[in-house]
Amino acid sequence: MLLTDSTTIITRSTIQILQIDNALATAEISLFGGHILSFVPKRDNRERLWVSPKAALDGKKAIRGGVPICWPWFGDHKDSHYPAHGYVRNQNWQIINSKDSTTGTTVTLRPNASVDDGFSGDAQLTLVVEVGENLTIQLHTENLGNHTFSYNCALHSYFSIVDINLCQLAGIEGVYLDKTRGYDSFDTPALYNFSEETDRVHLNKTPQVDITDGPLLTSVCSTGHDSIIVWNPWQKKSISMADMSDNGYLSMVCVETAITQGQTVNPGETHVVEQVIS
Repeated sequence: MLLTDSTTIITRSTIQILQIDNALATAEISLFGGHILSFVPKRDNRERLWVSPKAALDGKKAIRGGVPICWPWFGDHKDSHYPAHGYVRNQNWQIINSKDSTTGTTVTLRPNASVDDGFSGDAQLTLVVEVGENLTIQLHTENLGNHTFSYNCALHSYFSIVDINLCQLAGIEGVYLDKTRGYDSFDTPALYNFSEETDRVHLNKTPQVDITDGPLLTSVCSTGHDSIIVWNPWQKKSISMADMSDNGYLSMVCVETAITQGQTVNPGETHVVEQVIS
């Protein structure tokens, strides 16, 4: 069954949006990009995700905010002819199934094409989203072929906060690579707050990151990953981006569940990257 009692499809601008409204939460998923735009648990009615008010909803450009799906590579491709962050975030996705239960609503989606230029693996990508007390996002990468392949990815989640100057992260330790400083390595600070542009690849399997925003707390739990990426563009870069307001950096922070070091998938196997937002 493609739609349940808790699911409806609307059109916003030029893209179709799957809306979910059950006893536990509401959510929205753009069928362009398989892109989660909203998650609001009814226990506190607080939006967890951030979407830029200037985000393009024209079905041509990736949406700024929410949870973009970066796959089968993250960041720039070694060949500059291919788009950054892979090709599925610029595709239309199909609803494969949806199901209501006492724990929430589960929706399964797939991109129109899992294999495209820039990636040679014979793969099937599937996105499984459960909307309940928490938002559970699973990215399934299945090897349908006879040869092993390797891929990178990210659940590039943008979180809504009140003020980046009040925001702190807890739970991340170890070494990170700093993109703003030529990918030099640094130790993660004990007091993790923000005062400048931040673009860091934390090279560890951190299981949980807590985002403290004044009195508010959002937790991000991850499995199947090898890195956590933390990003905030700060003011200068916000001003330079057409799909972000000049002060947009004040109300968002990205904490991304990612594979940046290459995940091998053998024939017949499936690898799952999961992010749980509460």
